[in-house]
Amino acid sequence: MSWESPPSIFRGLNLDELGTDEAYLNISSSQADLSLYSLSENCDKCPWQHLRNLSGSIVLKQNTHHKIHYLVLKNEAASLIRTDSPVLDSNTLCEKSVQFGEFGVYDFHVDTCSLENVLEPVNANLAILVCFLVYAALALICFGLKKIPSKPVHQLERWLGWRGEAKEGGKQRLRSLDTFRGIALAIMIFVNDGGGHYWFLEHATWNGLYVADLVFPWFLWIMGVCIPMSVKSNNRKEVPMKTVVWQITKRSVKLFMLGFVLNTLGGWIMLDRLRVPGVLQRFGISYFVVAIVGNVFSRMNRPGQERKTGLFTDILDIYPQWLVLLTILLIHQLIVWLVPAPGCPQGYRGPGGLHDWSPDRNNSGCIGGITGYIDKAFFTSSHIYGNPTARGVYSASEFDPEGIFGTLTTIFQVWLGYQAGYTLQVYSDDKNRIGRWMIWSALTGVIGAILCGGSQNGGVVPLNKNLWSLSFVMVTSCFAFALLSFLYVIIDMKKWWKGQPFFYAGMNSILLYCGHSVGYNLFPWHFKIGEMRTHAASLPEALWGTTLWIYIAFVLYKKKVFVTV
Repeated sequence: MSWESPPSIFRGLNLDELGTDEAYLNISSSQADLSLYSLSENCDKCPWQHLRNLSGSIVLKQNTHHKIHYLVLKNEAASLIRTDSPVLDSNTLCEKSVQFGEFGVYDFHVDTCSLENVLEPVNANLAILVCFLVYAALALICFGLKKIPSKPVHQLERWLGWRGEAKEGGKQRLRSLDTFRGIALAIMIFVNDGGGHYWFLEHATWNGLYVADLVFPWFLWIMGVCIPMSVKSNNRKEVPMKTVVWQITKRSVKLFMLGFVLNTLGGWIMLDRLRVPGVLQRFGISYFVVAIVGNVFSRMNRPGQERKTGLFTDILDIYPQWLVLLTILLIHQLIVWLVPAPGCPQGYRGPGGLHDWSPDRNNSGCIGGITGYIDKAFFTSSHIYGNPTARGVYSASEFDPEGIFGTLTTIFQVWLGYQAGYTLQVYSDDKNRIGRWMIWSALTGVIGAILCGGSQNGGVVPLNKNLWSLSFVMVTSCFAFALLSFLYVIIDMKKWWKGQPFFYAGMNSILLYCGHSVGYNLFPWHFKIGEMRTHAASLPEALWGTTLWIYIAFVLYKKKVFVTV
């Protein structure tokens, strides 16, 4: 494989016309009345789809993300054929599978049923290595500058007015929490800015867990970690409960309305098409429920009280809250499994469209099962997300990944974060904190693995961000517990790292989230040079935008500017 610079012309084919992650497939056959069908591995339980009729030689552009299966049939004109159809037994002439590479050229000889690579694809992943080495070198340079006796970095900061910060009073802030939030924010900005157009950095089409799928649940989880701090503060100050409820309600409404306004970016201001659900909307609802439950049922000690911490103190103290949250989770699961959406099988949670299609039955309006139905009934199809990840692959209908019904399991995810934060309040020693977080990581990981069967589309409850499935909650929380434990050890416990530069982003997360949403298509965060059809061109552009926002967060931190809701 070579760097992303293939020859412009190869055997009369113009490779400059290929887009990112595309290849040429040259199909030749001396026979007539043949039909070509294809099936991508990204389309779970889908039928063979008619691609075109074959006659002589044709050239097709094909996507390189996932392996594609090809089927050549005689005397067959159906647009869709199930993979278990008896038609395949008598009419199949040739069947081949291939994992294409970017900018490669492939020959498919139907007569001999052979498929060969005649032009090697480029190394699309080499750009990741190069960018990693560049950022590693920059990190080493920054580290080295701080070791110079004259401290030129500090002198520059003083000249810019960034030094001379007031010393933090009272209890020292845990930098690992803000660093965790900053890491999630940096990944979110990066993938929202395109992530170099690598498919594994985007969202999974339906089931599965890609890099982009980690960001939202981690944000929600770390929000839950911080709620017990405010609960403890309210109890210590003996704030009246009606005041607490009002403060929580006010913040939740602010988050919801801010998210609603951001939904109109890009000119989506037609009142009959306004999308209601969204990321910050789900933040607001989840925060409201968990914060209310946490405050109302709080059993944290009042000032002046003595207590002993036992083995399960951090769980027993909040068992009433656990009962409430488990009840919410149980209600969600009972509805998912027992209440069928009209015209759909009971317990169906697939993407609809081509999924599990048959000539006498299809799931064209069943995307998400009862979850999708409730959201459409509550908001109507005009006010939910109209272009879900499943549309391009499964020909699915409208579905909102931030809909109202999936918020129930999201609330439980925030609660798992609350449990991690309450452990911080109960145990002051590092051993107990780390030990319990790692136990929770192992427990949620095992439960998640059992539910999804350790596979993308298998198990009783597949991993699914769109539905915010229970296995998705458990697996992403498993990673969250483990990541926080790691950051706590190297930042707050061992003092090996201070969390820069992610710490700065975590201190101004809401500002950076809104700012990057508004500036999604503005210079200097984004730019274009030529067609930018390669990963080597788009990856640096996405990294530049992310780096610029983190630098802005750094400047705001030094200027002591912090925006909260």
